[in-house]
Amino acid sequence: MEFKVYLIGHPLPRPVLGDLHAQAFAEQELPIGYERLDVPPVNFHQEITTLARDRGFLGAKIATPYKQSTLAYCQELSGAAQLVSAVNTIVRRPSGLIYGDNTDVLAFVQSLKSQGIKRVRTALVLGAGGAARVALAGLRELGCARYMVGYRNPRRPTELSSQFKGIRRQVNYFPLEEMTAFFSWSKQANLFGDNPPMPAPGEETRNGRKADDNIKRWDLLVNATPVGQAPKSGATLITCKNFLRCFDRVLDMVAQPEPTKLEELSFEARVPFIRGIDLFELQAQYSRDAWLKEYRRHIGRGDDARSRRPRMVIKRRRD
Repeated sequence: MEFKVYLIGHPLPRPVLGDLHAQAFAEQELPIGYERLDVPPVNFHQEITTLARDRGFLGAKIATPYKQSTLAYCQELSGAAQLVSAVNTIVRRPSGLIYGDNTDVLAFVQSLKSQGIKRVRTALVLGAGGAARVALAGLRELGCARYMVGYRNPRRPTELSSQFKGIRRQVNYFPLEEMTAFFSWSKQANLFGDNPPMPAPGEETRNGRKADDNIKRWDLLVNATPVGQAPKSGATLITCKNFLRCFDRVLDMVAQPEPTKLEELSFEARVPFIRGIDLFELQAQYSRDAWLKEYRRHIGRGDDARSRRPRMVIKRRRD
């Protein structure tokens, strides 16, 4: 029996690194096909219900604009999917039950943990859309105590405060256009002038002390906007290297094989950087792990080979 996994969205995003799932299934010589389905909103209900009844349907990757609407078709949800109110991976159990997960959150957390970061205390998040929700959920899991979130849509602060009630007192919001005005003013005032350069995180100053002893830094800067998504666009919200040196680490959620302008600027500033393409590959691997686990159950080898996916427990807090 051949099983099928789908990518469902409208319009479908261009393959960032080719069809990773199709390549992985072929390399393992598994009877699992992978197909891209561009489904207009008017056909989404019919398509998803038809697939759910198909015995060969193993699961799907859910792309924009269906990450939230897919919640209604899942009989079971992971803690991450519940927290961000969005599903990017669904799996069909042998019983027919549809399980929904959000592997973006786990990829965000594990990418930081893989670099030895067990806790993020302070973070500046640029953006307040779906990627920012993933970042907030991941930062919450890492024990973040103070958040600054930049938004474009004035409704976003209210929406995020309602969704993340457990941390709403720890989050401050500001319009992203203020950042553009701020950098324009700071350039005139030479507030963050790159000459002389501010010492990078962990770098020794002339007196032999670590830079961290002289500068109060924030732990993490997260770009959760699509700025920089177009290859070679040269676009970035941050234009000053000394400003980047106010952070111990920078994470760009834009998934591009080519370095983004923010990555190039971080490299020049000598600030440790986490690439969005690495998060993309990691969350894709977690999705495949989930499908392969169900594939083994479908063919009767449920626990013969356990998934190596890390277990993520969403911490519940009283509001």
